[in-house]
Amino acid sequence: MPNWKTYDKGDELPAEYKKLLLNLMSFQGDSEYAGGQRVAENVQYAPRPEEAYRLNKKVFEEFGHGFYVWNIMQDLGVDVDSRLQELVQHPDNPDPKKVNVINGFRKENWSPMFECWEDVALFSTVVTPAAVAFLGQYRECSYKPWARINVRIHKEEYGHTAFGVWAAKRCVEFADNKDEKLEFMQNRVPKFMQMGLGFYGRPSKGKDASSMFDKYYEYGIKVRTPEQLQAEYLELMEDRLKGVGLEMPKGVEADYDMRVGYDMDEITDVASQSAA
Repeated sequence: MPNWKTYDKGDELPAEYKKLLLNLMSFQGDSEYAGGQRVAENVQYAPRPEEAYRLNKKVFEEFGHGFYVWNIMQDLGVDVDSRLQELVQHPDNPDPKKVNVINGFRKENWSPMFECWEDVALFSTVVTPAAVAFLGQYRECSYKPWARINVRIHKEEYGHTAFGVWAAKRCVEFADNKDEKLEFMQNRVPKFMQMGLGFYGRPSKGKDASSMFDKYYEYGIKVRTPEQLQAEYLELMEDRLKGVGLEMPKGVEADYDMRVGYDMDEITDVASQSAA
């Protein structure tokens, strides 16, 4: 691993470094909160009180993740109050000029993916392992305050995968025909795996490579390649699927349009965005 220069709270940050850092932090903070809003909508599918309780615990933790990241952004001079207000006042369609919410957490993209409680369980089983891998790299990033809060976020995201396995196993446990339920769920895995595969961003090299990865990596803001994150994701997801009695699908292609890995070609000026 390169010997990146690190920064802590109160240190003067190079202008380009700060802009790149705030771009990724804004996507994480804004999207964590928006993700909590989306997850809360899925309580409508809860079949029993315990499922509703545990899903709401996940909602609370997602809001917490947004809060942790926003606190650090505020220390760097960003008006985070306006970001919250935009998400609270326009939860279904927040203005991309005011907040950075990944496409996957926008209501028009999120809602069509969910039709039943099995979908809710599978999201945490299949997609959340990608968040564990992707966000886990920030525990070692060059900006120490962000690294520290991502230790807690990573631990809670890891717990969300356990929720997914628990919820999925309960779907089978309470089914009249367990084999039919497993087959039903197996057929729904690929649509979530597409999102999971797109989570860590485009390849680091080649014609389809991310245009921004090298710059993030140069500063130690991102510390692992998409290829390394893919390997970690697939290993963790396969383990979670096995825990339910499901198999890893073959031939699934990544959906980069959800931009869950913050794989944007342009960098947002977060300070100007907050003042919009």
